[in-house]
Amino acid sequence: MKKTLLISLLFALALTATPAVTHAQSDAILLVTPARYSVMQVAFDVARRYPTVLVSYQGNPQEPTLHVWNGYEWMPLSNDDYLSGAFLQTNPGRAIFLGDNALLPASLQNIQSWCSQSIQLGGLETHDLVNGIGTYLPFTPADWRWFAGRYNLTLSNLKAAEAEAAREQSWYKESGPVKDAPPSFFRYFTRSRKGRAVDTTPAIEPVQVPSSEPDVSSAP
Repeated sequence: MKKTLLISLLFALALTATPAVTHAQSDAILLVTPARYSVMQVAFDVARRYPTVLVSYQGNPQEPTLHVWNGYEWMPLSNDDYLSGAFLQTNPGRAIFLGDNALLPASLQNIQSWCSQSIQLGGLETHDLVNGIGTYLPFTPADWRWFAGRYNLTLSNLKAAEAEAAREQSWYKESGPVKDAPPSFFRYFTRSRKGRAVDTTPAIEPVQVPSSEPDVSSAP
């Protein structure tokens, strides 16, 4: 019991202490999520597979109550420490904010000083979260299969569907007007056409070479 408490205390000190120098870790992400069970479940699953800093918010949007996960428990996080990044020793390279504008406090996105890349995902349904987070990270094929099995979701290869749709496209199936007039037949089109005008241009006569001229191929 004492060992567990000691480890937790060390993590707390590491998170709350203001580091002298911070640096960015491009493969790590900040995941800011509302304190809702189903949303938090997806957030924890992401954190199991990617380096993740988890921050939760709830309460008054003007002064939200924040907590940060230290690996063992949720710790209170002040708004000032959050906005300045003082609770971090290593800055994540990217941030993902979960919640639409009505739910997500606008102030939480003001972290450009220590995390310049971010995305906001408004949909909080499980499939919306997995699709949005997986596209932004992005997930590997193994990640997609894992999350699909975890939440009983059906995988659909969108690129394969797009490729199939492209194969089905045809000029002859389009019914809309052509933007520009179609080109006329090419000048040197060799296939005969009914009603083609007869070419009256006289044939070119071959050039007659006098027999008295020397053959250049046999000149000394």
